[in-house]
Amino acid sequence: MNSTCIYCKEPKRVSEFGREHVLPEAFGKFKDALVLHDAVCKECNQYFGNTIDNRLARGSMQGALRYFRGIKPLQKFRDVDPERVKLSARAPGQPTLRQAEFVKTPEGEGLAFTPGISYQSISSNKEQFVSLEALEKGNWNKSDDIDRQHPVILSYRGDVQVLERIQQALAKLKLGVEILDTIDKTEAGQRVLVVVDAVTEDVLLHRAIAKIAFNYLAYKISPDFALKPIFDKTRAFIRQGSVSTILVKKISPMKIFGDREGAARRRGHIVAIELAGDGTTIVGFVEFFGVMTYKVTLGRFGQLAIRISAGHYFDVRSKQVIPMDAIRPPPELWIPR
Repeated sequence: MNSTCIYCKEPKRVSEFGREHVLPEAFGKFKDALVLHDAVCKECNQYFGNTIDNRLARGSMQGALRYFRGIKPLQKFRDVDPERVKLSARAPGQPTLRQAEFVKTPEGEGLAFTPGISYQSISSNKEQFVSLEALEKGNWNKSDDIDRQHPVILSYRGDVQVLERIQQALAKLKLGVEILDTIDKTEAGQRVLVVVDAVTEDVLLHRAIAKIAFNYLAYKISPDFALKPIFDKTRAFIRQGSVSTILVKKISPMKIFGDREGAARRRGHIVAIELAGDGTTIVGFVEFFGVMTYKVTLGRFGQLAIRISAGHYFDVRSKQVIPMDAIRPPPELWIPR
């Protein structure tokens, strides 16, 4: 028995297919999760998992929010892509932000400042940070960018051995600049300003978001419907990023379940599809944690004889997946028009 993959459109044996979660499990494990069966081949599933799904989970603000919404433990924040997601904090009494990381402490999960150096950059005219790991591995070669009118500041958590490692690494660079020692630390119970600087939009993230919406289309209508040629442009965008028209657009968060302006919003995810007002365009909506919402143009028909309007809410607290058809307010309150 054969089936056809909704992405590569190749007919393959059923044994070459697996389970495909509509919303990647990286964003929560839910009771009665929405899953496609025999619709996405293992080859495409693995490719997406290694590329766009991985980028969405580990290299984006959407993925970073998982650590602050209870999906992932804070100390696992080290698994993010440090080139795309940066965590900073300001110690009590300190005027500037320093790179930080979450650690396990006797009191539970806590914050610690990453060992390394801070310096004033000539090119950006801002304070920059270099971790001890980067210094020791020789991954940093911007010593010429240091403004020598300002001191280089060390962060080493009060660990003398770490301080010695930083000093040894700096000795090899021969910076010729004043160096100030500082022990950045926080005490249990102190309130600390934490800032996450992360990528929110690029082509890879848009492809991953479009895939979620397209998965939901196949789930709610059928994989056979998703194989129609009108979706080939979206399919090519998800697989290769090959399209000139903007298919994914960031929009204002949806209003659901009676949410009102200024009121506390639900902190779960939404995946939905609807036939647009023109009667020919099928659009998808993907929202992460109630704060980052995207509209996806999936395809255009000349005329449709079926009704398309469906959505599911993924409650990250109860771990339930709730059909929005049963409990939503009128459509104008939950889908932007």
